Amino acid sequence: MSVQTELLEKISEGIYDPESEVDVDELTKQALAEKIPVLTIVDALTRGISILGDKFDSMDVFLPELIVGANMMEDAMKILTPEIEKLSQDNTAIPVKIVVANLQGDIHDIGREILCTMFRVAGFTVDNLGNDMKAGDIIDQAIAKDADFIGLSSLLTTSLPFAKDVISLLKARNLRDRFKVLMGGGAVTPDYVNKIGADGYSTTATEAVKLITRMYDEMTGVK
Repeated sequence: MSVQTELLEKISEGIYDPESEVDVDELTKQALAEKIPVLTIVDALTRGISILGDKFDSMDVFLPELIVGANMMEDAMKILTPEIEKLSQDNTAIPVKIVVANLQGDIHDIGREILCTMFRVAGFTVDNLGNDMKAGDIIDQAIAKDADFIGLSSLLTTSLPFAKDVISLLKARNLRDRFKVLMGGGAVTPDYVNKIGADGYSTTATEAVKLITRMYDEMTGVK
């Protein structure tokens, strides 16, 4: 294992195991000093919060640990924000429009906030709809914003059934072909995405950027 890989794994561990006493802020600064790409560091943080979400869902950790991990991640993202903004300035906007929301019953902001930040870095037009959003409200906003994609985030399995409601309501309103529906978050699996008939799944924000770029190119005939 390389030194950089070990450092990234420690960053992830600091998020998903708040009792490890790992100083995530210091490790994040160290990763930047060692010239690890900022988006790679973001992926390590995202991995950590995803694992923490799994542990919360299986009741291996509880709400206080979840809050501590989310706060650690938020603090680390503040350290990374100046570098992320530099990346955004270097990118040319591309005409992808996307709305992103946490499903009804899910009030965890951090994963969605990171996702929206990465989308803006990529040059997408992003509307962050917030958390605890009902299916009908998500669709209404997608129409109002003339979006191409709907992004659904869920950290808790209790909120997952509402993703199926989004798909069902799109069909009922004859809108299913208008939007591509993508999912991510600690509670989401590829099998579940396929089961409900959504269009894509990603485990990290940078993977989501690649997925949307590829799908948009396919939609517009770009090779």
